[in-house]
This record gives sequence, structure tokens and C-alpha cells, in this order.
Amino acid sequence: MKRIIKNNYKIIIGIVIGMIISITSVYAIEAYIESNKVSYDNKYTDKDNVQESIDELYERSGIHKEKWIDPILNGADPVLKTPLIPVEIKPNGDVYYANENSEWYNYSEKRWANAVILTDTASKYSVGQHILEKDIKGYFVWIPRYQYKIWNLGKYSEAISNITNTQETAQTENALWKVTGNNTRIIDIKFGNISAIPKMNENDAKLNEYYTHPAFTLGEKDLNGIWVGKFETGGTSSDTMVIKPNVSSWRNQTVKIFFDAGKNFSANLDSHLMKNTEWGAVVYLSHSEYGIGNEININNTSDYMTGYSAAPNTDQSTIPSDTALSSDETKTQSWNTPVGYLANTAGNITGIYDMNGGAWEYMAACIDGFPVASGFDVDTLSSEMDKGYIDKYDKSSSITTYNNRILGDATGEMGPFYLYYETNGKSYRHSSWYGDHAHFVDPTNPWFGRGGQWNGGVLSGQFFFNRHNGNVYEDNGFRVVLSPR
Repeated sequence: MKRIIKNNYKIIIGIVIGMIISITSVYAIEAYIESNKVSYDNKYTDKDNVQESIDELYERSGIHKEKWIDPILNGADPVLKTPLIPVEIKPNGDVYYANENSEWYNYSEKRWANAVILTDTASKYSVGQHILEKDIKGYFVWIPRYQYKIWNLGKYSEAISNITNTQETAQTENALWKVTGNNTRIIDIKFGNISAIPKMNENDAKLNEYYTHPAFTLGEKDLNGIWVGKFETGGTSSDTMVIKPNVSSWRNQTVKIFFDAGKNFSANLDSHLMKNTEWGAVVYLSHSEYGIGNEININNTSDYMTGYSAAPNTDQSTIPSDTALSSDETKTQSWNTPVGYLANTAGNITGIYDMNGGAWEYMAACIDGFPVASGFDVDTLSSEMDKGYIDKYDKSSSITTYNNRILGDATGEMGPFYLYYETNGKSYRHSSWYGDHAHFVDPTNPWFGRGGQWNGGVLSGQFFFNRHNGNVYEDNGFRVVLSPR
């Protein structure tokens, strides 16, 4: 291959590697570029397009570059397919095109892998460049395939214990109970790819043994991991939807509208509406040694802006709790601040936001045969369940049949469950994980909602789950998941 060095630009040309396949030889050249221009085959290439030229050379040669591998993931490293671009996000929120050959994520250090999809997939960015916020359509975070050690099989049928507090003593007694009755723990997780940790049947799950999380199986497809929307989905339609910070959540739609929008977001990456099991995979990882390991701070913005976090001086122990417009920095702060990091699953800017508060989120999770007001018909609902895009729950389910959980969905395993008063004078069912609201689905309200809303205070949280009929609500939103293989 002819090389032209132009003027005084510094160019380091890689070593030509010969590979003999039968009687033919295949050659690859890798160039490390520090100059403004370089030429391949007499064709000058601008620096912005250099990485693309190198990638083309590799594709022609059949030789693969060595990419960064995180040893702790045991092969469950991010799957990057077009149009996903790997990125590193600085603490101030600036986004840079990541070099896959360097350490752009590290789960032992709680630095989760991030990627973006651009508004114009033909946009030309190269490794190391600052990607402008205006050019980003969606942010995603990698949840690697893992097994977790079962601490609770969630066999709670009608198991609700009453705490005999009163409206007058609710705040004092609940504060005491949340210390003595809290059943949280750091969840024991080990990562591994499909070969290292194959899928498991729930019937084979045993207490204190490792179980492959079901979020990493989609229908007949096993996955090395999933890409989860970093924020609640914003916009007002499928044409305007974005997954970004500092935008208003898209709300006021049926489950079917959200389901179709999720499918259409990026068909090449098998995009879809988040399932209950996928929510569970995120919150379990958040409560492991690889995540924040604590309750995620609430997004308390009354204007439903994504990526916000309640300031420490606000009172979140009541219902409704202290809230504010996103413009009030004394009560709520954005994703790229130290307060914002408290609302992130990793405890820093690399994880996922809006899993406590903001809009509560519809899940693709329903009782079999009961579409109710969702916009689905029975046949379509059944078909999507069979294909794995909607989690299926038993027809016998009622508000407290926590034993009908799918292991890993962060419902039944969050017990024991309790009924007691909150400071607004109402009695609620709570899990023993931060006292989050815990209502299972029933045939009248067969669809799951997660996370709670912006003013939910003590009831909202990453372990919150509630029942809904699938219809339009002012404060319901959704999240997109990608499942490339």
C-alpha cells in the first residue's frame, strides 16, 4: 500500500502483519494518527475520518483489533452495533467518543459502560472527539449478563403484616421501623457471558445459590447484556422521542403507544419497552458492590425533567414530599452535579437516572389475557408475551400475591411486606426495602408501574412497584431497552 507523508505532519504507521490462510495472505495496517492528514492508496483523508479508514482496513484484512476487556465481566463486555457509539462521560456531563482499545469502563470501579445514538447517524465523529449534546438522540448504559445469589425466594402469598401505628404516630414510628425492619443487603453478583453462565429455569433456583438473571434472555435469544435508557424517555411522539437529560418525560399515553414507540426506536438493536425483569436487573446491580449500594435519590422535579435529584435539605419522608421546578437549585439539581450523582444507580455519572421519582414508568409486564385499557387486544398481548417482549404474570394474581413474582423482577423478593400508615393519613403496603410502595397486579389493574413519581416521597424508590390498568395517566412514562446480539 502506498503511503504519502505530507509536509511535517507526524505519522506513525503500524506494523504490517501477515496472515496466511491456505495459500493466500491477508495484510492489515493500523495507524496511530497524531497529524491532521494521512493518505491511504493515494487518497487523502481528513482527520475526522481517519478512524473510519482504519476500521475499513481491518474489515478488509479480517484481523480484529484488540479491544478493552474488563476482567471482572468474564466475557460479558458491551455489545456495540450500529448505530451505537461508545462514549466516556466526564463528571460535568461532556460526552467524548471512547477509544475501545483503552479502559473506557470498569465495573470494579463502578464506572459503567455508556453509549449514544446520534440524531443523524451519518454524522462524522471520531475517537476522542467531544460529541455535542444537540447531536445526541439517546444515551444508554450497559447492564452486563450476571448471576446473583438468591437471598429470598419471594414466596409471600397474602403475607402482609400489620404495624399498628396511627396517623398521629406515623412519622415517629415509621422512622424507627425503617431502621429495625429494613431487610436490605448488598446483593452478591458475579458476571459472565453466555458460555460462562447459561440461562436457568426458575424451578431450579435455590436459596443461597447463584441464579442467572432472566433479563438476559429475550424469547429464544440469550444475551451478553442489555443497553438500558440512561434516562426516562422524553419527547411527545415517536418522531420526537429522545433519551437525554434535562428534557420533559413523555407521558399521558397507553402502554400500547409506549410499546410501539419502544419497538420503533432502533429496530436494528432490538429496541423495546422495558420489562419488569429488566428493571429488576438494573436495581439489583445498583444494590451490589458494583453500584451505589443504597437507596437512589428521588427525582423531585414537578416539571418532570429527566436526570434531576432532590437536594439534601428537602424532606422526602412525607407524602407528598418536598418538590420543586427544575429551575430551583436549592431543592433539586441536575444529573452532572454531586447531588445529581446521588440519583444514579452507580453513584456517579456513569449509571442510570430517574429510577426513583420523576414519572412512574409503565413496564412491559402484565397478567396473561388481561390487556384491559392498554390498547392491546388479547391475541396481540399473548403473541408479544410468547416472543418475550412482555413479562407474563399468572391469572390468579391479586394485590398481595407476591409469590406470583418472576424471580429477579424485584417484587416478591423485596419482602416481607407490611401495612401501615403514612403521614398523609393513608395506609399503604410497603416492602422491607426502604419501605417502598408494594402493590402487586390484579385482573382489574394488570400492568406494572415502577419507580414512583416525583412527589411520592418515602413511597417512591427503585424498589417501588404498583398496579395500573394500562391507560393514560398524567404522571406515567416509560423507558427503552436495547438487546443486540
